[in-house]
Amino acid sequence: MAPIKLYVGNLPWSATSDDLGQKFSEAGTVVSAQVVTDRYSGRSRGFAFVEMETQEMADKAIEMFNGKDLDGREIVVNIARPREEGAETGGQSMTPPPADDQTDQPVVDDPVVADPVKEEVEVELPAVEEEEKPAK
Repeated sequence: MAPIKLYVGNLPWSATSDDLGQKFSEAGTVVSAQVVTDRYSGRSRGFAFVEMETQEMADKAIEMFNGKDLDGREIVVNIARPREEGAETGGQSMTPPPADDQTDQPVVDDPVVADPVKEEVEVELPAVEEEEKPAK
């Protein structure tokens, strides 16, 4: 049986993966616990995923910890939803809208939007005369 992944939200910034693993082990066997961090700063993003060994253990963890206080924050614990197909990971996407979308979105086939190209420009520079150097 595959482990059951739980979403844990509204975490205090001080929470670590080890802290969560220890806390959730009160509900059963923890397969993994991972606080999600910002890829640039390394700081917690305030949520985590904890995998419990069985559905019963996951249910017990939800019952024990959802809505409970953890270092001054009321945490949210529920079954993690699977990532949606093509889900964005943040930021803006350059993926064109579906063909049936009739909104006022910019046309991605427009070369200015899809593939900006720098124009080559010829610049005529003034000629520089070389000075004659005395022979040694």
